[in-house]
Amino acid sequence: MKRILLAASLAAMAVQPQILAQAAPAASSPAAQRDFPIVIKPGLPAVVTVSNGDTQQARVRVGDGPLQPLATFDDDTVDQVQAVDIDHDGYRDLILGQSGGSTQLFARLFLYQPDSRGYQEIAHPDSASPCKGFVNPVIDDKQAVIHVACRYGAASNGFEDYVLRADGTVRATAWGTQALFGLESEAAELTYRFRDDGAIDRIDIDGEGSPLEGGTVPVSRLDLYDTPDVNATPTMTAAEGEHLDVVALRPRDWLQVRYVSKTAGQVLKWARYGDLRVDKHRLAPPAPTDKLTLELADTLADWNGEDGGQFILSVANHGDAPVALNAPRVWLLLTNAQGDRIVHPLYPREGDTLHPANPLGLARDPVVWAAGEDGKPAYLLNDNGYSSVPFLPALAPGKYRAAAVLTDPGNLGAPIVSNDVRFDYPLPQRPPAPQ
Repeated sequence: MKRILLAASLAAMAVQPQILAQAAPAASSPAAQRDFPIVIKPGLPAVVTVSNGDTQQARVRVGDGPLQPLATFDDDTVDQVQAVDIDHDGYRDLILGQSGGSTQLFARLFLYQPDSRGYQEIAHPDSASPCKGFVNPVIDDKQAVIHVACRYGAASNGFEDYVLRADGTVRATAWGTQALFGLESEAAELTYRFRDDGAIDRIDIDGEGSPLEGGTVPVSRLDLYDTPDVNATPTMTAAEGEHLDVVALRPRDWLQVRYVSKTAGQVLKWARYGDLRVDKHRLAPPAPTDKLTLELADTLADWNGEDGGQFILSVANHGDAPVALNAPRVWLLLTNAQGDRIVHPLYPREGDTLHPANPLGLARDPVVWAAGEDGKPAYLLNDNGYSSVPFLPALAPGKYRAAAVLTDPGNLGAPIVSNDVRFDYPLPQRPPAPQ
């Protein structure tokens, strides 16, 4: 389908002369302003005037009518003025743009109103959208549809699709962006699908980092919760192969899902991300015959000893041949006094080769009570000096058992589970050691 591309970097090859005013001041314009002549329709000319300075005032004169205000712009220079029929009513509307970094065009859109011989701005509907504005807008040449696309980094981009309503407002039909879930090396691609009333219909999650690709439950039994609270008791379960529609996200831990229960019908529930990656209901303690074993040191209950307040984990190979770990991930499997299991992501580890009779240390990291990224104090694990990650979720006070779980996507046939250690929560609030 033919579209009119409005990105500044592509203007030269995408613009047709009859719909683009030259983004340069006319020779006769005073230094304090720039004039851009446009044609609204044959026989109906107009001039867009943009004042210079830190704050730019855009105004328009239609025919021989009065000068009317359009909008005020700050910061970057308004350097793109285009006359395009956005709503396909036979009158060309206005797009005023400011060229930003990475060939981005930050634009504002205005509909021409024949009755008033003036313009009405099309308000961007949601500052929480991926692009947060009409960035690089593309106007569909067949219908009143606006496409938006933005890029803020090598792995950070987004798109937004809107339909124009008769009253001059827009309704989202789709958004695209990325989200990085815990312990993933690649961000998942998110596509938000909207209903006619503007509500989210579903969020499609695709790509290598997807925890629920295609909406299919990947584990034997998935616990579903009424609230996104790690201490809540599951109120329902979905079975392997059943379908869920994601309707909201709280990366990196929770997904709100729409589930059709055989007994309760359609319900909204919450699923924990870790439960989609590690099948906690099938995890078994290590057996003496296991080729690979994982050992978790029992230091959580002893914070006064030499190793108190440290997370110490190693893996051993009891076979005859080396075993390659390509992309190992370390998780905690927590069990409360009621027997509920909680999977908590810790951190990835670099690949290595595990030789027989030569255990590989996966972690020897201090656990401290310190301010996290949100400024709130929490138990943090120093990830080998690179960063700090939450060691435990916000558990309810009580007695717990903890085991470490080692996964290696695409390499290990099944997760490796360590021995159990016991601890009381909360742990002592040991601050970081002085530098």
